[in-house]
Amino acid sequence: MSRSPRVRKIVVEVIVPAPVEVVWKRSQDPGLHTAWDIRFNHIAYMDNTDERGFHLMDYRTNIILGITINGYGRYLGNSEHFHSSFEFDSDDWKSIIRNGRGIWLYRPCPEGTLFKTVYDYDVRYGLPGALLDRLLFRSLLQLATEWGFETLRQWCAGDDRATAHRRSRIRFVMFYLRRRCGLQPRSGEARSWLGSGQINETLYEKAVLNDSAVVGRAT
Repeated sequence: MSRSPRVRKIVVEVIVPAPVEVVWKRSQDPGLHTAWDIRFNHIAYMDNTDERGFHLMDYRTNIILGITINGYGRYLGNSEHFHSSFEFDSDDWKSIIRNGRGIWLYRPCPEGTLFKTVYDYDVRYGLPGALLDRLLFRSLLQLATEWGFETLRQWCAGDDRATAHRRSRIRFVMFYLRRRCGLQPRSGEARSWLGSGQINETLYEKAVLNDSAVVGRAT
């Protein structure tokens, strides 16, 4: 991947009304992950490792009419209940993504757990791929990630129907169009943007850090 500074990373955050242990399990366990993340239909650990010794994961996404895009992922390092870094790539010609890298962050807060991701990727197919990414694909992936985070929030809030209800592609398309038309998330819902991932851009993370600072001063 390019090492130049990027301000179009995909950033998503939400405050999940559940302990960090629950959020960790539902995001780290492949079977539970696919329950809420519309980006994937299948995630499974593979028996083999890459050349650096990282355990590979098989990712699959059914896009339409039985067409599947295949990819691979690997966790680079975990600090349990705190953060998890990862890489992903695909040699499937149908995938615009060539390779990418990101992080999941978990921070306990009075309302439950602040859950945040920041990730970026490089595309294939040169200029046509870059244009497709800028005009459509990156925003589609951004909002699919936000949709998944909001599904996880609703599931952890006690809505056991959320995961099935929000697997609907039609519902997601309507959500995507509303977001692209400028409709903003309601208070407490997952939010996403294209940016650097730094603290100055966030809403929930700054609030959590401010709460932590107050607690720290009180003690």
